[in-house]
Amino acid sequence: MPKKNPQNSKPVITIAEVAKAAGVSIPTVSRILNNKEYVAEETRDRVNQAIQQLGYVPHIQARQLRGAASRTLALHHPIESPHDLSSVIETSYFTGTAEAASEKEYFINFLVSQLTPEALVNMYRSNQIDGIILLQVRIDDWRVNLLRENNYPFVMIGRCADLESLSFIDLDFEKAMLLAFDHLVELGHRSIGFLTYPESWNKAGIGPAVRSLDGYKQALNKHDLSGCYREIGLTSVEEGFEATNDLLQENPDLTAIITVSHLTAAGSIKALVQHGRSVPQDCSVMTIGFGGNFANVVTPSLTTLEWSPYEISYQAALLMTDRLANEQLPAQQILVPPKLIVRESTKEVN
Repeated sequence: MPKKNPQNSKPVITIAEVAKAAGVSIPTVSRILNNKEYVAEETRDRVNQAIQQLGYVPHIQARQLRGAASRTLALHHPIESPHDLSSVIETSYFTGTAEAASEKEYFINFLVSQLTPEALVNMYRSNQIDGIILLQVRIDDWRVNLLRENNYPFVMIGRCADLESLSFIDLDFEKAMLLAFDHLVELGHRSIGFLTYPESWNKAGIGPAVRSLDGYKQALNKHDLSGCYREIGLTSVEEGFEATNDLLQENPDLTAIITVSHLTAAGSIKALVQHGRSVPQDCSVMTIGFGGNFANVVTPSLTTLEWSPYEISYQAALLMTDRLANEQLPAQQILVPPKLIVRESTKEVN
């Protein structure tokens, strides 16, 4: 009876079932799978037909016993639409992963589509990949659950809820929110707005959205402040513009705004200017995210709490290759603190 995998997808077909369906021995099927000689063409055709009909995929462990590791890693970012490629995904995630993989003599596949449980398992069983690096990890992530249950090697850029024996490198979003408020409160700000990740991200349990909002609530409690925030998209100046207008209607006395995207920060500055308020003289604006050149493009240049996606993805790839080189290594869990870069967009309250 074919075994079911943990995600209730299609049955996992074994080599024994192929042999039975084709009316041959298991060694004969093995010889055909390995392209060995001295097998009758009629037998080979019958076995191949059984393989096709049953949907059999060779298991990775069997291939590895023959020294056939693929030397290939995958980086999976499950975006909703190809149009998000230029705006949501940081190119540095790709370059950092590729650089580390190349140094360790691995190939790298970039996966930017939604995967099914069956497709993910088959990538391992068909020896397409040796390990995978997961981006945009959810608090309860089916990919993590599936890979853990099957004992397939993987590393997360992000964190789920249950981290026992799992390797990850993640950004400390909670600390970033606390540091952002510390900076603004030290400058005298008491009325601070927040433009955060989309509501759909928070409902889906996507890590950055959940952890940023948790950090925001901690910061409000720490400094005894009232909340004023909007959950919006990340990829549009217009969304930042409209959300800032909403914040100003709710609280006209805002003196500072924190965003999680440089595009929404640009929209926020645009809205403030239209309300006759200059940045930073009348209202400070700062961003939590990936700064560098992006922060300097905006006028005035943005004060940021930032990380290097290149360094993070580079380290994630090394975690993955280290695990593949030595399965006995203990789990590596790295939480990266943000770095405060003060630029022109924040100043003391007048």
